[in-house]
Amino acid sequence: MTTFSDCYHSRSRPRVVLTSIAVLVCLLAMAVPSPPAHADAGYTVDDYLAKVVDSGVPGIAVSVMRDNEVAQTSAAGEAEDDRPMTADTPLRIESLSKSFTAMAVMQLEEHDKIDLDKQVRTYLPEFTIDDPRGGGITVRQLLNQTSGMTDATAPNLYDGGITTLKQSVAHLKTATLAADPGAAFNYHNPNYHVLARMVEVISGEQFDYYLSQHVFKPLNMTSTKDTQQSTDRVPAMARGHSIVYGKAFDSDGSGYFSEGSGGVVSTANDMSKWLQMQSSGGRTPDGTRLVSQEAIDLMHTPGSKASNGYGFGWYNAESAEGPPVRISHSGAGAGFGAYQGIFTESGDSIVVMINSGTGITSPDPGVLAQNLLHDLNPEIPALQAFSNGVWTDLILTGLGLITVALAVVGLVRARRWGQRRAGRSKIWTILRLIPPLIPIAWVLALPSLQLLLTGRTAPYSLLFHVSPVALIWFFTWAIVCGALVAVRIVSYVRSERLDSTSTGPKGDDSSAPAESCR
Repeated sequence: MTTFSDCYHSRSRPRVVLTSIAVLVCLLAMAVPSPPAHADAGYTVDDYLAKVVDSGVPGIAVSVMRDNEVAQTSAAGEAEDDRPMTADTPLRIESLSKSFTAMAVMQLEEHDKIDLDKQVRTYLPEFTIDDPRGGGITVRQLLNQTSGMTDATAPNLYDGGITTLKQSVAHLKTATLAADPGAAFNYHNPNYHVLARMVEVISGEQFDYYLSQHVFKPLNMTSTKDTQQSTDRVPAMARGHSIVYGKAFDSDGSGYFSEGSGGVVSTANDMSKWLQMQSSGGRTPDGTRLVSQEAIDLMHTPGSKASNGYGFGWYNAESAEGPPVRISHSGAGAGFGAYQGIFTESGDSIVVMINSGTGITSPDPGVLAQNLLHDLNPEIPALQAFSNGVWTDLILTGLGLITVALAVVGLVRARRWGQRRAGRSKIWTILRLIPPLIPIAWVLALPSLQLLLTGRTAPYSLLFHVSPVALIWFFTWAIVCGALVAVRIVSYVRSERLDSTSTGPKGDDSSAPAESCR
């Protein structure tokens, strides 16, 4: 699963977007534009990577290919604790893992062990959901994300009790469909959990073992591993980070099951072999054939109009930021980001891997990739990227301080508010308590709003990595407003009691002076 591999998704990047500040971010991006990309094709890859690291990215590794030959593989920055990033440093590739799962399925298809247009239950009877249409889901529909399953209609995708593919499939028994199978595209990580489990059952091998023996080993991807949990580590792996105020902080994120959809850990050198095979009709550098040219073409081709440009673990479309059309996929997690792209018109291919995760102040690996290619080949258009993370966090902090200060002023005046409301309409008093409850409701609704607006599930633990500053602001604001409402209610109740005591009930002369005190 991605992470947050993808907690959010666009054609260029599975991205977790904090819904409550989307408008604000757009305004900031317009108000503080990023510098234009360098058009000087004389810039070397190393020059470009140095500038990326200077901008705040802790570490980056890339491999650039031209006409299916490796032009340069390089790295810059730190992997962890002053250990330099290299082209052989393992990093999580998040949702790029889906293309590996699709490869495993296509290998079995070419050995006549899978028919793409047969129902999944033909091969995996254990796959059941709480919707009668579920029996009609085909293997092809899982591959191109048109099964009808969605984050909104699935049980909690971040259940910490899931540790195996079998458990992940069983977890879907209460899921329903948002659309008929094949009718609509919905990016949904469990589609690829089911596919990975199907590979296990049909091959008789654990999924990680299958990939190691039938994909990684033939490609000589000696540093590439498959993992089960989003926080699993392999030897020499880089440390993940979040970027706050332009500084990188260790952050591997919260753990959840990701095998099949986002579990692969790889290196820039290994990924160059993977991309070369993709552009060589399914053959490895030594001539070994993993799959046929027809299978490669099928994986790279959108399945239908309903598939939204998605093939099998690959997009064939423009990025969200603009042209040209490319065959690509991106991945974004709490601490890592990655991108793989094959630009067929120019003959360029590229993989970019960074050890900072998704977030409104973190770089988009897809944008970094295309701008690097632009520097090397000006025919590829540059992309404008929002890269003012420090200013974004500072502005969000300022807004947070202002709103909290206003709430604190209201808190100080809360006692007098209750005194002024004593004796007045109770209904109107209750209505006057609603405005400070809005921030509380907003914070409580954030995960639901995220799901409603993006179609992707993201609990608070993942939203925190999108913008820690914004989430801290919202929670602080909600807490202060909650205290404000509590003090107002207590003050009002006390004032009502005092008013009732001082006035006394009709006919009661207890408040009159005693005869002896006259």
